Amino acid sequence: MGEEQLAKAGLFVDDFNQLRLIDPDVAELLQNAQDKSAEFNDQLKNFQSTTGGLIDSIEEFANVVETEKIRAMMVRNTQERDVAEDDPVLLQMTIRELTVERERLRVELEAVRKIEKEQEECIQMLTEH
Repeated sequence: MGEEQLAKAGLFVDDFNQLRLIDPDVAELLQNAQDKSAEFNDQLKNFQSTTGGLIDSIEEFANVVETEKIRAMMVRNTQERDVAEDDPVLLQMTIRELTVERERLRVELEAVRKIEKEQEECIQMLTEH
């Protein structure tokens, strides 16, 4: 009967007969929620560091690939230029091919930038919550 009167007054007695302002069951639920939140936060930080390392590796690989593509294109262009220097028709064809290639690379760059932006937004959203 005494505990009911204390509860009406907003006071509670826990298992250790300590006087509390919060119901012990509610306090336990709050503690569990806080523990799970801290655990989730740790997992999110781990995910962020893992994805950060992965993104760095992918960017490094992309740079190597891009360098090799440019080198290969330079070699091809040098060979084509040697053949096409005397033939204006071949020279025009080479110019058209290079223009098409440049446009394709521009579109590819835009797509990669869009993907990068979406991934950054996703990571930002995950880190904010």
